[in-house]
Amino acid sequence: MKRILFLIPPYFNAEDYLSEAKKVVLPAFTVPYGVLSLEAYLVENVTGPTEIDICDLNISLNTLVYDRSSENYQEVFEQVVLKYLQKAPQFVCISALFSSSAQYIQGLVAACKRYDPAILTLAGGGLPSADSLRILQLCPELDAICKGEGERPLLDLIEAENPVDVLERHISWITRRGAAAGKIPQHLFLEDLDTVPFFNYDKIDLNFYNNRSINKKNRGEARREMSIHTSRGCPFNCVFCSNPSLHGHRVRAMSVSRVIADVQRMKDRFGMTDLLIEDDHFFHNMDRAKTILKELSRLDIRIEFPNGVAVYAINDEIAGLLSSAGVSVVALAVESGSEYVLNTIIKKPLITRRIRPAIDSLRRHNVGVHVFIVVGLPGEKDVHRQETVDMLLENDFDWVHMYLAVPIVGSRLYDICIENGYIDSSEAKNYVVSKSVIRTPDIDPVILEQFAYETQLRVNFVHNSNMRHGRYDTAQQYLQNVCEKYPGHAFGHHYLSVCLARKGDQVLAEHHSRQAGEIFAADPFWRDLRDKFITPQQSAIS
Repeated sequence: MKRILFLIPPYFNAEDYLSEAKKVVLPAFTVPYGVLSLEAYLVENVTGPTEIDICDLNISLNTLVYDRSSENYQEVFEQVVLKYLQKAPQFVCISALFSSSAQYIQGLVAACKRYDPAILTLAGGGLPSADSLRILQLCPELDAICKGEGERPLLDLIEAENPVDVLERHISWITRRGAAAGKIPQHLFLEDLDTVPFFNYDKIDLNFYNNRSINKKNRGEARREMSIHTSRGCPFNCVFCSNPSLHGHRVRAMSVSRVIADVQRMKDRFGMTDLLIEDDHFFHNMDRAKTILKELSRLDIRIEFPNGVAVYAINDEIAGLLSSAGVSVVALAVESGSEYVLNTIIKKPLITRRIRPAIDSLRRHNVGVHVFIVVGLPGEKDVHRQETVDMLLENDFDWVHMYLAVPIVGSRLYDICIENGYIDSSEAKNYVVSKSVIRTPDIDPVILEQFAYETQLRVNFVHNSNMRHGRYDTAQQYLQNVCEKYPGHAFGHHYLSVCLARKGDQVLAEHHSRQAGEIFAADPFWRDLRDKFITPQQSAIS
């Protein structure tokens, strides 16, 4: 019997969410799609009986946060892992996507080695794949790291009579000995994505991965969110993106028939109501994308694109197909309102004048519009950030998602920051989109964080687009979501009270006005923001 354990360390810094002072809400979890792909591929192809377990420690962190536990979270994680180690796995595979997960890897592999030194401890995913030498150095009890996609390399390893030998000679595996000898691991891509069998979702509890939707129109309804990656690879080279270092620039895609069969199975067997299409570039082949959307329109489900949609792909035809397929909200991957930043820094082929026609097409087909914005890139100046603010205020977005640039290992941004000494904090726990770790002559991390936070207050609350256009029902949905998720959000309560008053619901409006007033009175942070933004004129929404 070949036994394999997949461990997924938390994506987040536990201390940020377990602090009694902060009481920060833990973000929604992502289904471990890559691990499910590996599990399905191995079960289908490994010779002889195989037992595979998946342990996602984000769930353990969620329990600690929900219970407001004061326990040592590292010890809790190790106790959870110990239960799986009692099944005596020969291989423990740690899947880590982001730099913020680095702090957990050594503790996990050390726990495995203490239990049984013969266990082969392995790591893969975006972080170890792109930063293998540093991770091997930081984690002395980690045996090897896989470069890029893991289906074929992991199968070769598990099928081998001498796995240790495979780790040294295989093109996609890197060990300390190989690194010392100058070995550079290579990709071994899976060419035909249809060869990955249907996923065994019984390996995870889908209830823990059910809150990523950006659509607030169906708040309160029963839902089952499930994800699909219908392709791998992206031809673009956006400065902040590391995905090409994992999946390459050449796009490989599932067949349309396989996509539809997968989605049909999700709906019929697992009760999926909301499909999250998570391709890096779904519209790389417009004919294929149109065919998939036409086929999905027959399934009576809701669809979203969490990674955003390319602006250039949106026209009236595509907007109509999106609407018919069950897409009620689209997030446009705009990233910046400055063409200098887009074309010179990000290297994104987007002309800002295309944004408004895309929004208009989506609105004509009753599709809401979000936008993703990234600020804090080296070379970006105050004038460029102001251009972004102007673009946000000029256009009709339902919601603006402001992110601070994170130098993800494997991205061009990371290389630029390392070469120029721009990284202000080397602590992995700070590598999240709500914190700035980049310092340049034009970027002060503290000032930038304040700018990002205040900008999203301006565009989402003070100058709320739905309020300005009289779409009060839609505005209410978004603002209620803020108040429910963040009960201490003074602007959420204040502007919800304004919205409700506009609708004629004076009783509830007064309730939220009192809530806002209590927060303003008790918290100088919110009081300062009120004095800065909420003038009598702004209270009426300008």
